Amino acid sequence: MSEIFNKNLKALSFVDAPLANAMQKLKNLNVPLRFVKINDDNFFDQTLRLNIYENEKKEFEEKREFFDENYLKHPVIFLYGFANARLLEHLLKNLNHRRIIVFESELSLIYHALHSFDFSKDLKNERLIPFYVPNLNAGQLGALFNYKDIGNSVKTYNFTSSCAYYELYFKDEISKVNEKLMENVRFAFVRKGNDPMDSIIGIEHNLIHLPYMIKHPSLQGLLKARQKASQNAVLVSTGPSLMKQLPLLKKYAKFLTIICADSAYAILQAQGICPDYVLSLERGDKTSELFNYDFGEFDKDIIFIISAVTHPNTIKYLESNKRNYIIAFRPGLFSKYLKLHEFGYIGVHHSVANMGFELAAYLGHKNIFLIGQDLAYSNEGKSHPEEYKFAVNEEVNLNEQKDSLAKITAYGGKGEVFTKSVWQLFKTGLENDIVMANVRFNCKTYNCTEGGARIEGAIERPFKEACEEFLTQELKKPFAAVPKLDETGSKELLQKTKAALEKALNKAANYLEEIKKELEILSLLLPRDYDFENLDFKALNKSKKRLQNLHDKFEKSIIFTEVVDVSYFHNNCELVKLNCVITKSETEEKRWLVKWLSTMANWFIEVGEYIYTQDERIRKQIKEWQC
Repeated sequence: MSEIFNKNLKALSFVDAPLANAMQKLKNLNVPLRFVKINDDNFFDQTLRLNIYENEKKEFEEKREFFDENYLKHPVIFLYGFANARLLEHLLKNLNHRRIIVFESELSLIYHALHSFDFSKDLKNERLIPFYVPNLNAGQLGALFNYKDIGNSVKTYNFTSSCAYYELYFKDEISKVNEKLMENVRFAFVRKGNDPMDSIIGIEHNLIHLPYMIKHPSLQGLLKARQKASQNAVLVSTGPSLMKQLPLLKKYAKFLTIICADSAYAILQAQGICPDYVLSLERGDKTSELFNYDFGEFDKDIIFIISAVTHPNTIKYLESNKRNYIIAFRPGLFSKYLKLHEFGYIGVHHSVANMGFELAAYLGHKNIFLIGQDLAYSNEGKSHPEEYKFAVNEEVNLNEQKDSLAKITAYGGKGEVFTKSVWQLFKTGLENDIVMANVRFNCKTYNCTEGGARIEGAIERPFKEACEEFLTQELKKPFAAVPKLDETGSKELLQKTKAALEKALNKAANYLEEIKKELEILSLLLPRDYDFENLDFKALNKSKKRLQNLHDKFEKSIIFTEVVDVSYFHNNCELVKLNCVITKSETEEKRWLVKWLSTMANWFIEVGEYIYTQDERIRKQIKEWQC
């Protein structure tokens, strides 16, 4: 038993060191455990004074049949509870299950499971992923759904318990975990987006801005030049609570890095507070108007960090007022395809506040303070302070609209506040970032908003207390200058990028021709009336293999971007769902094949149109480059 445990512990330590340490402590301390083994298959719960199983063999058979009948071909299984781990051992024998994620509230049951079965191989390659529920956090679940196979399985999401004991006595815990998982399932869809044409606009903006980008300092150059220049940063957002914090911010402006959202830029200027960085992310022309000011000398030490997807008017206003700016790629598929890594990447989530938080973490700040980060309406139904340029456009009447708004936990944990879905999306992204920044950069986040929504992972602290505790030494500002390429270097880089894109466009055109020919063949094999008696299933199976090969080559054969990724993701999810179907007769197998071919053909038609449109827009933009 101890040999099995040690093998499992060693494997677990590679992927989840904190849980492995907790297992080692249980072994070393020799403390009384809640669950005591009464035989090879059952445990006694010393808290509830009952056995986990009333009839282990019967319950195991029922669960085994349930999974084999319903989830036999599912690549991802979400399970609550190890219990005696016999069901888990059975599930791992099925190689269709590429990931089995198990949530357990009791350390002692994980401890017993690791003594009973050799899971070392599956733990090490993360085919078996255990979570100790009391330590579960947003960052862990966010990382989990970043696994491609788990992300592609969201349409087959399942969550069930390993035995009746959990359903009876851990119902609340199961419900809470399920809600957190469902939040990430929803986030997986929203994060991908649903409008390819919107993504095409983003690509066009990237290409319009690229000649300006390479003539200015790069994001990576900034991070190298100013790394750890300051221990403390404040992220200024424009929630309705912002104005009450500005007198303190003005007093301590020289003691910390000030990173502000585009919407807060003019507000800070009116208060005489000069930020170190002003960030902008959105691609709409309305956001550009936040820069349609001439503040003269006020701007001379500010670096404006602009996402490459923003509207061209933003660059127009920055240029006209001779501001110092950096254009930075978001970590999107198209920007990474260009391989201009020096100029990326920032803005992984959907709001400028998320982007500002990333910058603060990347610059090596140990403490990040959030102000104006309400993510909720004020009691008066305001979404922004009155000083914000477009504030009146987003006010609501809470008495009339409260039934259509979501409620979430308020700052301080007392009561609830009203919010909307887009702010919940921002909040989820920020919470994931806070956890990851803490792990990756050893950085602490303090929510000093003193209003709005509670942000999990952030330490709630009055802004005055945070300033008095951390801001004791004045900084030398402005920070170090950031270098840039000379004119020759930037011109050569533009020429190289243009040549690479032209080569890729030709390759994509050839791939589209392959798809067209295969779909023409399939249209002859699959007439509209689908006469199953006369269909040539031998030929259809050959067509399936060819379509699968084309699908497998998809990412390598085109300029793979956000435009096609939306459709690709949804199609992959649909294919996973189809591949989970269990057919029980030859007729069902034939109907399944026709369904698979129709799904794939419809997708190739759809995505082919997106690729054609995308590539035409790319050709148009690179023709206009002066190189």
